Amino acid sequence: MSSPLQQGRIVWVTTRDPNGVNEKKRPAVILTPTGEIQTDRTVLLAAISSANVASEEAIVRLTWNREGTTSTCLRRACHVVCSWLVYAPVAAVESTSGVVNPRELVAILAKVYALSPPSDAPRDQTSR
Repeated sequence: MSSPLQQGRIVWVTTRDPNGVNEKKRPAVILTPTGEIQTDRTVLLAAISSANVASEEAIVRLTWNREGTTSTCLRRACHVVCSWLVYAPVAAVESTSGVVNPRELVAILAKVYALSPPSDAPRDQTSR
């Protein structure tokens, strides 16, 4: 990895789609607070997609440009799918990219919180 892992960092991990199939390398944004990221633990990620896989209420559009010179380093229109969460071991992070800007991160965390089940609900450690 070339960039340190932190909350808001865009990373690439191999994971399944929201239906639990089609495993492939995908971009995602780290939601775990930076101070809680440890190499022997998992991190909570929200998947990034360019496809319409969720309602407007469940996505946050990310900054991008064709040259990839924004903070996200994205070269095409993408959005974070706040209902497509994945727990992945830090060791499963294949590469890192840019960082979402603070405004986008606040919106992502707010939508994830609003869409999440109560804290006492059972949690699948691979995806939800």
